[in-house]
Amino acid sequence: RLCAPPTKRMPATRACLCAVALLAATARAEDFTVKLTIQVDERRREAVLVTVREAKGAQAAGRFRQLVNSKFFDGCAIFRVIPGVVLQFGLSSNRTLQAQWDAQPLSDEAVAHPDWNIRGSVAFVASDTSPRGTQLIINLDDNPNLDDKGYVPIGRVVFGMPTLASVYSGYRDRPQQAEIRKRGGEYLQSEFPRLSRIVSVRQVAFVEEPLVLSKNFTGLLITVGMVLAAALCCGLRRRVGPLVESRSKARNIFSIGSDRLSGAQDQDDDDLYENDEEVGKQLSKRSSC
Repeated sequence: RLCAPPTKRMPATRACLCAVALLAATARAEDFTVKLTIQVDERRREAVLVTVREAKGAQAAGRFRQLVNSKFFDGCAIFRVIPGVVLQFGLSSNRTLQAQWDAQPLSDEAVAHPDWNIRGSVAFVASDTSPRGTQLIINLDDNPNLDDKGYVPIGRVVFGMPTLASVYSGYRDRPQQAEIRKRGGEYLQSEFPRLSRIVSVRQVAFVEEPLVLSKNFTGLLITVGMVLAAALCCGLRRRVGPLVESRSKARNIFSIGSDRLSGAQDQDDDDLYENDEEVGKQLSKRSSC
């Protein structure tokens, strides 16, 4: 009723405002934020927030929402961690549940403007031998080499990067995916008991992504800034240089004039001294006479 066509009870202005509000709500509904509660170790349990953009991959974002709503990630181990590079999760400890989702592979999709695999970006794992399924990576650093390998980021960490950097990484990539699918949680618990785990993943209130630049783009900005600073310094030097040179010439002229004046004064003193000697000699002759 609030956004019904304009009537005598509802002016046209109010109807337009309602329409704008609905459009904004629809645009916002395409994006969502989830909270990952992570058991880092026996004593630490911390939260990480990830914001997903459907425009970055509608199918992948939809699949991720399905996995979250079905609580698939609850209890998943972060089984692969390369410190300062990437971490990987998304294989269920429940073998039956994992097999059900493996039977529903995610097809490839064309993204008009794919995001970069920069620090904090989240993407489904892709390979030449198997399509995207349930596994995801979170980039702990800029990984441009993944851009051409089918890793299309669908979201970004908006809170909790220090937590991700502190998850257990001692096993690196030793846990085998085939064994996880075959033996489930028993394999990870017996062979890799210190792995950090995801306790739960739940959708929460939307959090806007901060402006984050990749290392390469940041380096480009720094380079451009240095070039502009150098150009500015050169321009100032061209303007100030002639003034400095004129002042330097004036100082030299003043110094030469001072030296000449000092030399003339010294010469006058010498002449006066010689005159004094001559007068002294004449007075001595007169006194002797």
